[in-house]
Amino acid sequence: MWEGDRTTEQRAIGARGSRIWTPTNDFDDFALVCCGQRHLTLLDDPDEFSMTQRVGRMGPVAVSEIVVGSDLSMDAGEICDSYRVIIVRSGRTECVHRGLSVVGGPGSAAVYSPEGLSTGRWAAGSRINCLKIERAAVDDALSSALGRRITAHPDFTPVLPSTAGATRSWINMVGVFSEQFFRPDSVVNQPLVGLPFVESLVRGFLLAVDHPHREALIGGERFVAPRPVRAAVEIIEAEADSPLTLSSIAARCHISVRSLQQGFRRHLGTSPMAYLREVRLRRAHQTLLRSDPSAVTVASVAYQWGFSNLGRFAAAHAARYGETPTETLRRTASGLVVASASTLRDWQTGRGANHTGGPRDRGGSSVAPDTNALARRDFRGQRRDAQSG
Repeated sequence: MWEGDRTTEQRAIGARGSRIWTPTNDFDDFALVCCGQRHLTLLDDPDEFSMTQRVGRMGPVAVSEIVVGSDLSMDAGEICDSYRVIIVRSGRTECVHRGLSVVGGPGSAAVYSPEGLSTGRWAAGSRINCLKIERAAVDDALSSALGRRITAHPDFTPVLPSTAGATRSWINMVGVFSEQFFRPDSVVNQPLVGLPFVESLVRGFLLAVDHPHREALIGGERFVAPRPVRAAVEIIEAEADSPLTLSSIAARCHISVRSLQQGFRRHLGTSPMAYLREVRLRRAHQTLLRSDPSAVTVASVAYQWGFSNLGRFAAAHAARYGETPTETLRRTASGLVVASASTLRDWQTGRGANHTGGPRDRGGSSVAPDTNALARRDFRGQRRDAQSG
């Protein structure tokens, strides 16, 4: 699911608290809700356009299910702040990212990285599962798994190897999460269960997709550095909410301040205090995601994790996570469903949410399942084949 600006998305999500399929026959409505200001091109007669969708968010992950009633082509530009995984449940899609075109049938999946132009083409009747994962969450999970700071964003292969066991297992995890997430009475909607599930999805993503660090993760490779540097990292990770100083960390590691700084530069590419600030920022972000905005303030979280200057904390948080601490805190932990574009416009004009619409799930049955998950064929020809069969 491609969204527009984050503020618009949050307004739409906040407009409704029910988990229902939202139908529309208005292509412009779909374009506004699904893609914000991004460009969409419809391949078929606009009068025949129809689709349903349901969308929600929990922590750093947004999940959506979309059933498309008409062929459409989507130009998503650059995604910038997140990874998007497009899983085909039924029907057929074509994803083009960084010049690579992947045509997928049921069970196939494609990955859009934050950088690089992206387009998508979805055949009528296709049922799509979309997962958006914040880039910062992926970076944090990878750094934690490797036991060392990642200085460059990993380069993920756009095609998920659908025959690989790890990939199939992870795609099934996404399916279970999506199914349970949209059930209001599911325990997945409780942060106690849902947020650890989301963290598992992010970590599983690192094992399901090919990237330069994958072999290290599978092999259990851990951070190897001199003992004093490892000890300092352990102190910072375990006591990030304590009043740590450079001299106190060095003393506990039985090393001079200068030697500790040199060790961090050589093996981690940063300084001890910069590493501490990064850990504190990550923990503060996680605390904001898990907190009740009616009982917790941004200031209390900032002070808890050692940020005495709220302005600098807000600026650092926005630069790292693409949103202010207040926006993160106001996110509902259970993830609400985006309503129709008319609801979104009502929020923008201050009239409130008035959308009502019953569920309409066609299940992607208008296109016959295709056993060839990665076949390069003409899109319009595929529709004719499906219809004539």
